[in-house]
Amino acid sequence: MVPISRWSPAHSPRSTLVFAGSVLLRAIFAIALTALVQLPANGDEGDAIGYELQIRPLFKAKCVACHGGKEPKGNLRLDTRKGILAGGESGAVIVPGDAAASYLFELVHDRSMPPKESKQSLTTEEVERIGSWIAAGAKFPDLQSSTVVAYHDILPILLLRCATCHGGQKSEADLDLRTHKSILRGGVSGPAIVAGKPLESLLLRKIHAGEMPPKRRLVEASIKPIEPGEVERISRWIEQGAPTAPTPVETKHSAVEVDSFWAFHPARKVDVPSVDVNGLNDVHPIDAFVFQSLQRIGLSLAESAGPLTLLRRAYIDLTGLPPTPEEIRDYEECAAQNPNSAYIDLIERLLASPRYGERWGRYWLDVVGYSDSEGVQHADSIRANAWRYRDYVIRAFNDDKPYNRFLTEQIAGDELTDYRNAEVITDEIYDNLVATGFLRMTPDGTWANITNFVPDRLDIIGDEIEVLSSSVMGLTFKCARCHSHKFDPILQRNYFGLLAIFKGALDEHDWLKPYGATQFSSGPFGRRQLPFVTTTERDEWEAHEKKIQGQIDQLKMDQELQKKEITEAEFKELEAKTAKAIKALEAQRKAEPLVRALWDRGDPSPTYLLRRGNYLTAGDLVSPHVPDFLETTRPFHVDLPTGGATTGRRLAFARWLTQPDHPLTSRVLVNRLWKHHFGVGIVSTLDNFGKTGAEPTHPDLLDWLSIRFVKDGWSIKDFHRLIMTSATYCQSSHVTPKRQMLDPENRFLSRMPLRRLDAESLRDSLLFIAGRLDATPFGPPDPVTIREDGLVTSVGSKEGWRRSIYVLQRRTQLASILTNFDLPQMGPNCVTRIESTVAPQALHLLNNQMIHGLSQQFARRAIEQTDGGQVLGDEQLGRQIEWIYLAAYAEHATARQLRIGRQAVQELTSAWRDDLPADKKGEAYERALSNYCHAVMNSASLMYVD
Repeated sequence: MVPISRWSPAHSPRSTLVFAGSVLLRAIFAIALTALVQLPANGDEGDAIGYELQIRPLFKAKCVACHGGKEPKGNLRLDTRKGILAGGESGAVIVPGDAAASYLFELVHDRSMPPKESKQSLTTEEVERIGSWIAAGAKFPDLQSSTVVAYHDILPILLLRCATCHGGQKSEADLDLRTHKSILRGGVSGPAIVAGKPLESLLLRKIHAGEMPPKRRLVEASIKPIEPGEVERISRWIEQGAPTAPTPVETKHSAVEVDSFWAFHPARKVDVPSVDVNGLNDVHPIDAFVFQSLQRIGLSLAESAGPLTLLRRAYIDLTGLPPTPEEIRDYEECAAQNPNSAYIDLIERLLASPRYGERWGRYWLDVVGYSDSEGVQHADSIRANAWRYRDYVIRAFNDDKPYNRFLTEQIAGDELTDYRNAEVITDEIYDNLVATGFLRMTPDGTWANITNFVPDRLDIIGDEIEVLSSSVMGLTFKCARCHSHKFDPILQRNYFGLLAIFKGALDEHDWLKPYGATQFSSGPFGRRQLPFVTTTERDEWEAHEKKIQGQIDQLKMDQELQKKEITEAEFKELEAKTAKAIKALEAQRKAEPLVRALWDRGDPSPTYLLRRGNYLTAGDLVSPHVPDFLETTRPFHVDLPTGGATTGRRLAFARWLTQPDHPLTSRVLVNRLWKHHFGVGIVSTLDNFGKTGAEPTHPDLLDWLSIRFVKDGWSIKDFHRLIMTSATYCQSSHVTPKRQMLDPENRFLSRMPLRRLDAESLRDSLLFIAGRLDATPFGPPDPVTIREDGLVTSVGSKEGWRRSIYVLQRRTQLASILTNFDLPQMGPNCVTRIESTVAPQALHLLNNQMIHGLSQQFARRAIEQTDGGQVLGDEQLGRQIEWIYLAAYAEHATARQLRIGRQAVQELTSAWRDDLPADKKGEAYERALSNYCHAVMNSASLMYVD
């Protein structure tokens, strides 16, 4: 009889909740199973016969169809002893003698395998049979064969435990353990191994003596002690003659069946529907698609919004700021003559505004996960040069840099030019390098040795892959880090193929710390900062430093010359004076201008599939590749650069990603742009175009827009023009009972959605209408202060406060007004913001001292702009209220609003006069108007866009 106590389902991880605390149930189940399972009890021979008679036929009948042959799913073969013991891409599937710890038993026990759709479900007796066989030791008839350990079985161990000091980064004692040839050659002490003689091999002797890796330097090098099993594997490899074995060809995965899912194929060329929209002859293409969908549910487009509603909508959408009263009046004059021309001119003017890049660059910074600090550690260290990437993004949007070029620069800007040998670092070279900060933005605590081990680095690389895949590809690649994707055809191998593409720059075995140089990384810089700012900026910095140094040298020289001519007491006085002057000059020095960049170092370590995502269980070698379920006309191909300075992999990936018919790149971007205009994407799951994502509400429109976007040169500004000139965009947000009933969620765009200002637009608008917005662009972020109660406020200047995009984005110290209104704390990025309605929002606007100050400034502006004074009069007060309405709401105050406003200000003025002391009663009117402005700043009409 086979013992079953070690594998009772009560010990299965997925059954703990069901069986925990029920010893009686476990006992009953064990007794029942004992009666069911009768295997021969003849020792090893009997167990082996049990496999042949009861397990192998079961696998053949229920499992081998998917897990057999040359291309098994998940790289797991259940038709051979070798395949069962080797496991698959998720690692070992059986632990002989312990069914509860065996992944295979876990899957069959909870009925995950075989999958229901295969119609090969196992019976309870069959599940119990597998468990009993594993519990008995999982014996096979052919146990006499031994496993050969090859070089590529031990290379991951050497990379993990030894190559930090004996590899590409450093070669202490002239020993490099990264290649078979260099291992045999050895270092200053001779060959590292003696093939066939493990006891005579210096490498093993050092390991057994505890000298390697040296314990005193483990934390410094961020490596952990070698495991006994790893030592045993190295010993067996040497004992077997240290076979080189040919470099293994990467394991081929199952041929991906042609997947008909729409997102995995290029956008289809679709004709614009022929529809009659309100009798118009020339129907805008977007309107044709939207109107066709609305007709199917018995609706049509809503009436057009009013001119001033459109004006404010366009301003907020493109610049994040409201129009001024003067701009409103100018627009009204132009619209009175030719409304269509006035509206088109308005769009062009806003797209040309430098404020445009600040607005739309912020959206991109969200998906990138932009932050001015490292996060992870409590210290939340500041990233000194992250702002250069922020400025690059703003400039790129203002310049309407084609999106395919924009992406290429961010993914592989360092591979676009030979910046190392350039005589002059031009603006273009500088931008190419700064752009690579795209994949340097995730939280990173590896500046500290204690959080700089390989698993920590792999987590950061995983975050970077998540940022890339979610923001650009619209796929949930992170799900394939530990196992193949459950729903999309993304194999675990694909995940590591993507890692291999970026290995030249993101190598867990050749790591650059976030700041500060380290001796344990390769390349001429040893840090993540490159010195290649523009030649102009570097010349200015060097001239400044030279001037400071010259003044310091002169002070020292003057002191030395006077030393012999003055008394000792006088010299001490001079010495103190000189030291003070030197200290003042030293304070004027500027930090060296550097670029926080990602660059290829040309010699990456090999990439192995990590079974179950565990860095200790390296599996098959994986080459750089892209998922082949994505249909493209141009395959991924790496052209090896001459000179070996880079691998060329990321540039090849960028070119594959930006080919015109790529299934995802243009679709994902136009869907995101659409979302920022209409509040929700055509595919509402912006980061998930896979099978678990939302279905597109207008699939034909999405494909038409994607093709049009590429045809228009990947121009984002042209895409704005296309959207904003449609009747769909110009609709009113008015909700009728019929529209509410037939299109309650506005999925079919039967009206324009009412949208709240995001955090940055709200703060910037409040500053703007108060006349306290400093328009100075670019440069290092503005600092913040923290009160004892935790309130975080940005530091202003005499000119006011800069736009929110320029405020320090420190993960643990985000400005309170921004976090209250849903500014995300990046971890690693934000693909779409939530929109909450919570008490701190109202409390902040109502009670915050800064907001009160802005309301006072707003009131003073109203008085100044209307030539008013402190004398209260209906006509004067009416002009001021009218100006306030124009500035805050971009609309004219109605007669009723004027009447209510006058009454409120008059009553408040009387109240202030009663409360103020005699010497301050003259302030009553301005204080009353400030109260009124404060109420306006708290109103929904200011916070929402119609």
